[in-house]
Amino acid sequence: MSNVTDSSSKVKHKTFALSQKAISAPQKCRKNEHFSLTHAIRACHRRGISATMPGMKPLTKLGEQQMEDGSLWELWERDGELSLQHDGLPCATSFTHGSEDSMAEIATSPITRATQPCIMIAGLGLGYGLAKAMECLPREKAKFIVAEPVAAIVEWNRTHSETKEVWQDRRVSAEIATAAELCRKRTGSLHAILLRHVHARCELSLGDAQAYFNALKGGSLLAITVAKRDKRLESTLMRAGFEVSTTPVPASSKGKQLRMHTVVLARRGRFVPFAERNVK
Repeated sequence: MSNVTDSSSKVKHKTFALSQKAISAPQKCRKNEHFSLTHAIRACHRRGISATMPGMKPLTKLGEQQMEDGSLWELWERDGELSLQHDGLPCATSFTHGSEDSMAEIATSPITRATQPCIMIAGLGLGYGLAKAMECLPREKAKFIVAEPVAAIVEWNRTHSETKEVWQDRRVSAEIATAAELCRKRTGSLHAILLRHVHARCELSLGDAQAYFNALKGGSLLAITVAKRDKRLESTLMRAGFEVSTTPVPASSKGKQLRMHTVVLARRGRFVPFAERNVK
């Protein structure tokens, strides 16, 4: 059984201001000493304490979920910005979601005329990909299926995310399962699959890639965001039967430095425009 806590139950909100001595200490440490300001802050976070430097706004833990495999999911907030972390590493932030927006726009562009499009969101993150896909496909009979194996992430999106209003839309449903598990129960029923995976190598197995392929309609897209181009991922998708291409997109529309992510586009066969269908 997973152990779930949130701001309304067991998580204690504390603020710890690091002293000037702690801030200057890394400059005085020898090379064989493993102390740094970053390590100090992370150590505080592991103890449920929000560590800050003088003048810095506090970093507050909004929730956490311990998984059966021992891994830990956490949601943090600082000055209105959210960060979803897995074992201390960021997986999604409210500052960097430009590539998710671009992925949703690209994946839905061929099906804007579909009367009943069915889209799967593989991994919810902070909900930006879902929100953009819904914006691109405003059809009343559209369906948006969220495949998210971590129940707490769905709950955090409902209560804390900037996109929480999408959960009031009856076209949205969530399944506490992986996208591959859901796709194995479907054959040729999805118009697009959006998979966000930008902070680590996408370890996609051939079996899962084939499950995605079989669940898509002809000409539909599996779109994956990655931090940088991954030829091994592209090879796996091609072995599963996809036609693969890539396109660079901005990781975020915010910030002074332009950082790029890559959207991998895996298409199941040729897309036939709706105007040309059922024409003998």
